[in-house]
Amino acid sequence: MTLSAETMTKGAFAAHIGVSAGRISQYIAEGKIYGDALEGDGRSAKIRPAIARQQLQKTLEPSQRFGANGAAVLKPSAVQPNLQLAPSDAASAAPPRLTFTDDVADQLAAERLRQQQITTARLEREEALEVGRYMRTDEARRQTVRAVSEAFKVMEQGIPEMAKAIAAQFGVPMHDATHALLKVFRDVRAKKAASFRTSADEQPEHLEDEQP
Repeated sequence: MTLSAETMTKGAFAAHIGVSAGRISQYIAEGKIYGDALEGDGRSAKIRPAIARQQLQKTLEPSQRFGANGAAVLKPSAVQPNLQLAPSDAASAAPPRLTFTDDVADQLAAERLRQQQITTARLEREEALEVGRYMRTDEARRQTVRAVSEAFKVMEQGIPEMAKAIAAQFGVPMHDATHALLKVFRDVRAKKAASFRTSADEQPEHLEDEQP
């Protein structure tokens, strides 16, 4: 698929212009890709590459245009602070680019880049949550409690069979064997439940994701 195609997925368009899929979602959220460049809504929306590329030529800052994942390159400060007009790109018909060469401009560019990185990271987390790579903490805890409860229930349901075997082997009343097994089982269950709660309380709210 090339940029001459009528529509592309977000991932395909991202690969063609050299950015991440999360960055394309960011461009859409910020209104840098909009209107006729989109076909459909939400996650299923597709990109009309020719229109989207023209829009990005106009809406992105010069340092962001189709670079390595959109990373800006700050210019060293000049001896004499001034404001210069860089030559416009006639092929893309983009407006004249303003190049700041003083320290304040570099600081502003660094702050814009930091804010964009924060936004990109948030969008990538949301995308990972949608595809099931991440799970909300409260939902994970509910699922864990449900699984442990079911495991204990299965074990408790097996006690009568164990009591029957013990009664037959050692010649004791089945009632006494059942009572003794239930008492020990419930004591163990209470201790383990307390241990599980302590372990859960000691876990950090967020874990570092080691996946790329």
